[in-house]
Amino acid sequence: MEACLGLGRWSWCSADGAGWKNIGFALNGTACRDYVVRREADVLIAVGETDGWREELRCRREPAAESLSVTRFITNTGSKPLDLESILDGKLDDAGEVVFPNMGEYWIRYVYSGNVRTERLPRSRPEYPYVRPIPYAPVTLGVDDGNQFPVLLICDEGYKHVLVEGDLNQTSFVREWELGLNGGSAGQLIGTYRARQIYPSSSGKILQPGETAEVSSVYYQVLRDTHPQDAFAGYLEALRKRHAFAGEKSPMRHGAVFCTWNFGTYENISAESVAASAQKLARDIHECTHYLIDDGYQAERKGRNAGIDSFYPVPAAGFDPVKFPRGMKEVAGAIREAGLTPCIWLSPKLYLDSKLAADHPDWILRSHDGRSDLIGETSFLDLSVEPARRFFLDVLDTVLTDWTFKGLKFDFMTHWFTLENARYRNGSSGPEWRDFLFGEIRKRVGPDGLFMTCIAMSMGNPFPGLFADCYRCGCDIHMGTWPEQLKAVKATLPQILLPGRHTFLPNMDSAGFGDVPRNEQLMRLAWVFITQGVLEIGGQPERWTDEQIRLLRRLLARPDRGNRVRCLDERAFTGDGLPEMLAVDYPDDSPTRRDGVLTHLAFFNWSETTKAIGLRLEERFWLRRFKVKEYWTGKDRPVKDGILTDVLPPRSSALYEISEI
Repeated sequence: MEACLGLGRWSWCSADGAGWKNIGFALNGTACRDYVVRREADVLIAVGETDGWREELRCRREPAAESLSVTRFITNTGSKPLDLESILDGKLDDAGEVVFPNMGEYWIRYVYSGNVRTERLPRSRPEYPYVRPIPYAPVTLGVDDGNQFPVLLICDEGYKHVLVEGDLNQTSFVREWELGLNGGSAGQLIGTYRARQIYPSSSGKILQPGETAEVSSVYYQVLRDTHPQDAFAGYLEALRKRHAFAGEKSPMRHGAVFCTWNFGTYENISAESVAASAQKLARDIHECTHYLIDDGYQAERKGRNAGIDSFYPVPAAGFDPVKFPRGMKEVAGAIREAGLTPCIWLSPKLYLDSKLAADHPDWILRSHDGRSDLIGETSFLDLSVEPARRFFLDVLDTVLTDWTFKGLKFDFMTHWFTLENARYRNGSSGPEWRDFLFGEIRKRVGPDGLFMTCIAMSMGNPFPGLFADCYRCGCDIHMGTWPEQLKAVKATLPQILLPGRHTFLPNMDSAGFGDVPRNEQLMRLAWVFITQGVLEIGGQPERWTDEQIRLLRRLLARPDRGNRVRCLDERAFTGDGLPEMLAVDYPDDSPTRRDGVLTHLAFFNWSETTKAIGLRLEERFWLRRFKVKEYWTGKDRPVKDGILTDVLPPRSSALYEISEI
């Protein structure tokens, strides 16, 4: 394949007729003209001019098969500031189209993480299926607050051809698509296919005379006979060439963290309880490496999740002096004495009835029409206001430097950078302020520290992973009841399939033991284990039984996280999205594989009736001699005729370890 570039349009099509054809661009409703095309080494470059601005398109072949990146730059060549009001970056008219060989509307599909979950404040809900028909009426993708995985797949029903389009740089702009069968000429299968570059939480990007901005960098690939869960490999590799992600070296790749919140503790913590539980962990579960103090330590908490106003006006006095009479630095020291790395919870939300809000209304982030109540009774600081920014950095200095915590769980913070109606009054976009603040946190926890993000649950957006180790991708587990378990696992399929070591690790929330039947407890442990995210445990260590301690030690026995997870049942992609079979095949360089383990395999029965689930292992381990053990008990599990089958009662799971003989 060769990119065809001319007259401000480009094409990237396979020999059998799959790809993108005559894709054009526009800025503020105008397209450039008089393009000059040249080649520099492996890059095809087109430069066009129009009144007041210049466009440069750079098309580069990527290492993966039949893949291409297209990067677009805009330069202000005029004498006045140029407002980038509308940046169209895809098909603009009937001349451009997405093409497939021998394709009709009965077979065309699209895959996007927003198909599984969308968030539009104040509501969030799971939506299925992951692979679904392209609708007739155009839909807009990428505009909700769910931190969607910024890749759009278009494919046929049998995945004979799969087109991949993904954002390679989301540090200033984010990509938004319109997609639908209606809207084009009668001869086009996909009538609406358009991409825009959005500058979130801002009045718009303005270029000064002579200034140049990269407004998009997009990955395109044509794949054949490729399942959607295998289609992102080339995109992720292209990302890794351009960016250094925290998942590559996170301490959670081979560690585990205890969190004080779930399974009955919540805000009921003190200096004594923290020290006692840290010592208990050190004695009984020495595989745990980090200890996280969650919400509940702050001053002026008032029975609600604490906000940044708890640290006002003096950040150093932001803790509860009754619960922690000798201060938080001593508490961090007690955790260290137990042999654990101390971490702490922090939320940047700001209560509008607080003294901070009353004293400094000019510090508060507001909507485009000046409203401060961005999220009900709360808002955030406007980081573009210098005194507000300085105060927040003082809080970080207090918590992470003066108090000596080496990890941070940053909660209730996602909307700070994604709300469509928010406006940073002194410029820059939500992603730019996110990266600024995340960079400041990373400086303070250090390269080996732990930086956890939380709420809204990320749908796999890789770009916070430039600084953060992990992201929450499910709701709070709280007491681990069955409705809470279901809520915590629904809509997580897209994130499960992304190897965390390539961007950053998912966090399914704590494993632990609520007052629920044993089968449901094991269901929770199996889910946290097989999904390859952060190993987090929670609860009240002083109440754990010997059997529960044994199970937690087994859960943490060989921390080897961020590996590739495969979903082995197609129904999860075309149905309700709850996987019944997940497997991790360990690469040769992983500690687990070096210990002789080939695979971990989990079966899940999410239903209210007994169900038989089986898998033909011979096809997965062809020419290998292998043995199967039940993971929690270590008992051998016979395999009949090469098929592993289990009859699972309602709300239950089975977890297996498959080793080479």
